[in-house]
Amino acid sequence: MDKNERVKKNEWFEDWFNSEYYHLLYQNRSQNEADLFIKNIVQKLKLDPEATVLDLGCGKGRHALKMSSFFNSVHGLDLSKNNIKIANSTKKDNMKFFIGDMRNFNHNTKYDYVFNLFTSFGYFNTIEENLDVLKCVHQQLKKNGHLLVDFLNPDVIRNDKFSSEEKRINDVHFNIEKCISGNFILKKIKIKDGNKQFHFNEKVQLFDLNDFEEMLLKTGYTIHSTFGNYELENYHTNSERLILWAQKLI
Repeated sequence: MDKNERVKKNEWFEDWFNSEYYHLLYQNRSQNEADLFIKNIVQKLKLDPEATVLDLGCGKGRHALKMSSFFNSVHGLDLSKNNIKIANSTKKDNMKFFIGDMRNFNHNTKYDYVFNLFTSFGYFNTIEENLDVLKCVHQQLKKNGHLLVDFLNPDVIRNDKFSSEEKRINDVHFNIEKCISGNFILKKIKIKDGNKQFHFNEKVQLFDLNDFEEMLLKTGYTIHSTFGNYELENYHTNSERLILWAQKLI
């Protein structure tokens, strides 16, 4: 084995989420949508304003920022240094952000609620790694603490007819192709910026409700509620999202 083979290859999300092009492509994600979702969660589930909350996979902190107006203490964790840099630039006094891997983190803090939002789950190649996320969250939750997972609806994804998409943003050209491979939704992103060209990927496992029920039960949770959109209407197979509200059992 030569030296290059011994060097650990970055996982797709390490390269893509730290890229300037990731932030450029998704720059128009709505803060208003994030604000409404958090408000609906707090009101519908009657959450405790004195709670300590973790936004797991917080990105640039748009959800965490809204959480900070409802909760006593809000933390955010993300693997991307660039995301955390942006999040820190707008944080309030009751907020802290950390760089870390959701499969293995410990802030010496026990949380009342952990939110995993905007399809920030299922990034890994094996079921075991995704179970590691749930186990790690379980360790960081207080007794009877809660986990909320906001995930894509795999039934809708599987029934979608994919086609390539072209975007031009600030003279940067994006070509985006989606496909399903096995139990993954893949997004191939080709970028042309002047004379420079880049290729990135997104890859998410297609977990359905039965999959989540099995994984959560195995890692010490029970599901209390499921919702199908950011208005927190009931989940069904044609819903926009698959949102789960689960409680730590032990």
